[in-house]
Amino acid sequence: MKKILLAISVALTIVSCTTDYNMNNTGLANGKFDGTMYDYFHSDSYNWDSLIIMIDRAGLQDLFNGEVEGYEEITFWGPTNNSIRRWMLEGGTGVPKRLKDLSPEECRKYVMAHVVKGKTMLNDIPRGTINMGSVSGGMTMYGEDNKNEMWVYTEQLPYNGVIDVGAVIIKIRSMRTLVDIDIASCNIEPTTGVIHSLHPNYTLGEL
Repeated sequence: MKKILLAISVALTIVSCTTDYNMNNTGLANGKFDGTMYDYFHSDSYNWDSLIIMIDRAGLQDLFNGEVEGYEEITFWGPTNNSIRRWMLEGGTGVPKRLKDLSPEECRKYVMAHVVKGKTMLNDIPRGTINMGSVSGGMTMYGEDNKNEMWVYTEQLPYNGVIDVGAVIIKIRSMRTLVDIDIASCNIEPTTGVIHSLHPNYTLGEL
């Protein structure tokens, strides 16, 4: 029985971050992409064309191409089109309704809030828990915009009622906004780091 449960656990861990409720199809069979992060975004305009506009307006192409010293590899918590459009549609006073109304400085601030130096894969992130509002385990990371603090941790889901044998998922708590954020796809791996795509229910600015 233990061998069967171990086999299930290994199989499901391989497909981590692809559970039904937080799945985002990256189109990549093994998570690898033969090109830079900037190239990857251009390969999937359905999910990333709003982000591309913000990157270009901010002049951050060299960062996502791995050409900035100290940022040759980055971890990017990627907001997709859904997250950016919701922010514009539902935002309050001062939130633009068109990306072209954002200044380069604003674009840089919002993009860099999702950038972390170095490459952190799913298996690098410890298990963690939230209990009655307090956090334990996991790891602290800092976005490159004003070093905003985020607490990042992994959970292992149950499978058919059996605990600790299901898929492993990443979750984030923003320590600035206290918003809990789900990941849609993890370990998307271009040549310049790793992308963990944020769930469509994330709204830009919550991180």
